[in-house]
Amino acid sequence: MSYSANLSIYDDLKNGDYAAPSIYLAAMKNRLPKFDVATIEARLQKVLAREDVDELVAVEASEDGQSFMIVFSSQDEDEDGEVFSTHFMFEVRLHENTEPEEWAYEAAEYRNRNLLEDERMEMHQATQILECLMYVNEDWGQTHVLLQYAVMDAIAGECYALQDLVSSQFFSGTWLAEMAKSLVPPSPEIYYVIHVITSDEQPNDIWMHTHGLLKFGLPELEALRVRRDQVSCVQQVMSSLANCLLDNPKIWQQDEAFTIAQSEQQEIAVRLMAWQDALKSDALAPMKKGLFKQKMEPFSGDLSEREDGDIHTEPSMVILADMNGKVMNFSELGDLLVHEKNHMMTMMPNSETMRMFYQAKEKLPLFAGCLKRHAPEEGKWGYMMKIRCESDSTEAAEHMWFTVHAIDDDSVSATLENEPFNIPEMKAGEKYTLPLENAVDWRIYSTPLQASIAPDDAYRLRRYLNAN
Repeated sequence: MSYSANLSIYDDLKNGDYAAPSIYLAAMKNRLPKFDVATIEARLQKVLAREDVDELVAVEASEDGQSFMIVFSSQDEDEDGEVFSTHFMFEVRLHENTEPEEWAYEAAEYRNRNLLEDERMEMHQATQILECLMYVNEDWGQTHVLLQYAVMDAIAGECYALQDLVSSQFFSGTWLAEMAKSLVPPSPEIYYVIHVITSDEQPNDIWMHTHGLLKFGLPELEALRVRRDQVSCVQQVMSSLANCLLDNPKIWQQDEAFTIAQSEQQEIAVRLMAWQDALKSDALAPMKKGLFKQKMEPFSGDLSEREDGDIHTEPSMVILADMNGKVMNFSELGDLLVHEKNHMMTMMPNSETMRMFYQAKEKLPLFAGCLKRHAPEEGKWGYMMKIRCESDSTEAAEHMWFTVHAIDDDSVSATLENEPFNIPEMKAGEKYTLPLENAVDWRIYSTPLQASIAPDDAYRLRRYLNAN
């Protein structure tokens, strides 16, 4: 195990007996005249338009009438063809916005994930706040959170902004509306935040930790004793590992090293250790010799910063480097984790590759609609698409970027930008007509939008097209 036998809280987490809720608040643009069973049922009909929901099972008021429990069900078949149902439960409350300062422009400083500027300026105007709480069904994971977005969008209507109470991040109300009708989850990095705790007294003793993974039945992640010039690389490692945990939750339970990144010189392996054990390990707790006894040197994130009941005492795994079986903290890796001195590539789970593929497919009509309305124009509108191409002679397949000129229902006319490795029939700079079904990713470069738009940014593109 990656934790001591006496740390029963990790057994509870592994067995699904330790749960943290997923809680979001939505700043609504329009007041709800009534907040009762009939109103909620009527508004939730919008959720039933989704393919992953079959029935609204119940909407029930609490005893005090201040909150409502919502239950949806979805039917599926097991390997033997037997039909079974999965139930999804949500608790919703409606609050008067008595603290508009919590939604002030300044409140989103350092906490703004994807708010649009006008949303950030106006969100304090909301007079009502919708709260939605649920416990994530671990078998459905990120899809369950998508349903939470759909429930909030249906009940609240148009919103200025969304706030994740677990990670303390602000999200765009326009993004919420986009997610509510999507069948593809957003980037997994949406669900958590990485805090970087620095100290003026010890600039190279940095504590980094996540908030947000616990709602998926996972421990949070930490990195301790990180050098200032390593922060960017360690952040990459933490994000990659978090994404791997969301893909395969059992990783954290394994007491073994695994490769998480590749540098120019070597592979970078890590090992996970419960923070209670890590703080006592030789890797993190250097001993300073005193006159009569050894004394442990304090460091950022040690026991002095973890009081009972504090959020930083919840289940969390410290990421330690593993170099040929020797466990050490990241600072001992030196320049291996410094971007300016060493190029590093982190691992991406196959599920994230597939998510990006399906996201690009789902949002492709937006790409096509934009191109037909705003033709390619140098310095104003540029369109690129990654397309899977195959060779008849070598039977090789490559994903390559093309500059798009025109698009129709079945095909795309585009110029190849990069030289193929194993497809001799194709050359960079040549124009081709290719099947649209082979598109795997896309980008729009827009001066009017002042942005590069990827499939995950579709909400910004949709709003621009609707407004113009």
